[in-house]
Amino acid sequence: MIQESIFIDDVLENWKADAVIDESKLSAELIRLPMLHSKYLEYYIHFKHRLAKAEQSKSKLSFIKRKYFRGECTQKELEKYGWDQYTSLKPGVSELNQLLEFDSDIASLTLIVSDLKTAVVGCEYIMGQLKNRSYELKAIIEYQRFLAGA
Repeated sequence: MIQESIFIDDVLENWKADAVIDESKLSAELIRLPMLHSKYLEYYIHFKHRLAKAEQSKSKLSFIKRKYFRGECTQKELEKYGWDQYTSLKPGVSELNQLLEFDSDIASLTLIVSDLKTAVVGCEYIMGQLKNRSYELKAIIEYQRFLAGA
């Protein structure tokens, strides 16, 4: 299982090493392919799971912040989050959306969601490269046979 603190930079560093094809050991490269696929599939699933959790957290926070800015939070909710009662005028829909957009808590979660979406796309790209690797290896083998006159 992958540790929770893995970052896309770590995955990309691994990929730099794993992306290299050793032309002198093509059979080993073919054997290594399923292991690489498994490795990067695990990363992909890990980031997809973290993304789903982050999106859920953002949705929950957006819901409670809407209540907060409308002055509808209970004392228990305010204590739970360490907030004072919102005392400004109750915002309209557009003002509420602006308050939520510029709220530092929601902005932090938005950044996390964005980073995780980027990590998922990166893993999808790597998985696509691995999917094509068998064709690349076949092409290299055929080219080497051609050069050898076979």
